[in-house]
Amino acid sequence: MSDFFMNDRYRVLECMAQRQIVVNNEAVIKLSQQEIADTLGFTKSKVNSIVRELIQRGYVTQVNARGKYALTESANRELRNMQNKEAVI
Repeated sequence: MSDFFMNDRYRVLECMAQRQIVVNNEAVIKLSQQEIADTLGFTKSKVNSIVRELIQRGYVTQVNARGKYALTESANRELRNMQNKEAVI
């Protein structure tokens, strides 16, 4: 697991992953940053900063419209790795 996810970034990524929906055979996250913040008990500015980092590092992409995101294969791989490690503990 990457040290990059040893904090709240993992919580945001996991929140997004759990709320994906399939639209036209593509998984998208149709949550606003405010909805993510409300779900996790974070501020919107904190979520904005984390989402921006996730996009810059290639874990999340913005899809067509504002407020729609998609996880990249890198994000899905990191999530699988983290979930496998949690299962072992």
